[in-house]
Amino acid sequence: MPAFFSMPSRIVVLLFTAAALLTAGCDDLLGSKSDATTEEIFEEGRIDPTLVEDVGYVPLIPFFEQGFGGPLQAPTDVYVGYDEFIYVVDARGLHVLDLAGRPQFLFPLEGATAVTQDRRFHVYVAARRDTVVNGQTWNLPVIYRISGLTTGNPTTEDLIWHPFDDDSRKFNRPDPIDTDQDVAFTGVTVLADNRIRVSRRGPVNLLNSPILPHNAIMEFSPEGVNTQTITLLNPVRPSLRSAVNPSDVLSFIHPPQRSFDTNLNFFVAQTPIDEPLQYAVLSIQAVETSDGITYRPDNQRIVAAVENDPEKGDGFLYEPYKFTSPSDLAYAADETNYLFVLDDGKDSLFVFTANGIEGVAPPPGSPSPKPVVVSFGGTGAGALQFNNPQGVAYFRRIVYVADTGNNRISRFRLNTDFE
Repeated sequence: MPAFFSMPSRIVVLLFTAAALLTAGCDDLLGSKSDATTEEIFEEGRIDPTLVEDVGYVPLIPFFEQGFGGPLQAPTDVYVGYDEFIYVVDARGLHVLDLAGRPQFLFPLEGATAVTQDRRFHVYVAARRDTVVNGQTWNLPVIYRISGLTTGNPTTEDLIWHPFDDDSRKFNRPDPIDTDQDVAFTGVTVLADNRIRVSRRGPVNLLNSPILPHNAIMEFSPEGVNTQTITLLNPVRPSLRSAVNPSDVLSFIHPPQRSFDTNLNFFVAQTPIDEPLQYAVLSIQAVETSDGITYRPDNQRIVAAVENDPEKGDGFLYEPYKFTSPSDLAYAADETNYLFVLDDGKDSLFVFTANGIEGVAPPPGSPSPKPVVVSFGGTGAGALQFNNPQGVAYFRRIVYVADTGNNRISRFRLNTDFE
C-alpha cells in the first residue's frame, strides 16, 4: 500500500512544480525578452534554415563566467580535450570545467596564455615562471606538461624553458639575458604522434646574431626535447612563408578524432608590430622531398583568393589585410573541417571552409553551393560581441571563445545544427 500511494504524491509534486514555473514566467528562467542580450539571441534565432541569408551562429546561454573558487579573471584561452573536459587559462591559472561549465579544479599558474591536450590526456600550458640563475631571479616563459588533472592529483611531467630547452642559441650559451624576459610562448598544438609545435615571439630577430630569432615555430618530442625550429619561416619580413610576431600555431589534430592524418601541414597566425600585415594567417604545407621535409605556401588557398570568384565565395582566408591582429586559431576536427580565426583587433570571429573560403556549407536545399558567410563580432558585451578575445576552441559543433575583456567563455552553435 505505501508504494501504491507514493506514485500520486510524486505526480502532485511534479504538477505543482510545473505550475509554479509557468506562473513565474520565462523571464526568470531564460531572461527577459526586453533584455538587450536576449533580444539579440532571439533575433539571431529567428530563422528559416532553408534560407541561406539567415544562417548564423546562435549564442548558447549561459556563457561560462565561473572558474574554480571564483569568477574567471580575463581568460586567455580555452580547449576541449579528448577527455571531454574544458580547459580554461586565466589570470589565476588553469581551470578544469565539465562540459556543462561546472568548475572542477584549479591548477595555479602565472601568466598562462595557451592550453591544449594530447592523446595521453597530458595538458600543455604556455605560461611563465621564476627561476634563479647565478644569484639572479628571472621571469621566463615556460610550457608545462601536466597529467592527472581530472583525478585531483595533478603532476607536472615536464617543463620546457626558454632559453634552456628551446634551441635559442647558436653557440650553446643557455644563460638568460635581459631580452629573454621579453620572450613569450604564444601557442601550442599537438601532432598525430604526440609531438608538439610551439609558437614563440620576442624582440631579438637578427639573422646573424648568436641568439636565434625569437619569432619562430618549433617542434618538440613527446618527452619535451627540441627536435627542430622551422627556419624557412622568415621572422622579420612578412611573406607567404613567414612567422612575424606569431600569436598561434595550429595543426589538424584535435578531439574528438579517433584516427589521425599524419600530414605535418599547419597554420600560423602573425600579428603586426609596426604596420598592418597583408596576410596575417598563413597555411603552410609540409612537403616530402629527396632532401627531407620542406615547408611551402599553400597554393590552393592562395589561388582561391587570387581568383576572387564571386561564384565560389564572398570572402577568402588570403584576402589582403583580412585580419588586423589574429589572436588565436581553431580547427573543426569533424566532417566540416572549418578553420576559426579570432581577431582581437576587430573583436571578431571569422570562419572558413577547408578550402580557405569564408563561410560554412549552405543548408540542404540551398539554391547555391557557395559557402555562407557567418563571421561575426564587434566590440562590446552583447551576446554576439567580444572585448579583446584571446582564445577559441571547437568541439562537437560548439565554438568556445575566451572573451578576455568580458571575463567569460562564450559559446556558439550554427542555427542549422539544431535538430
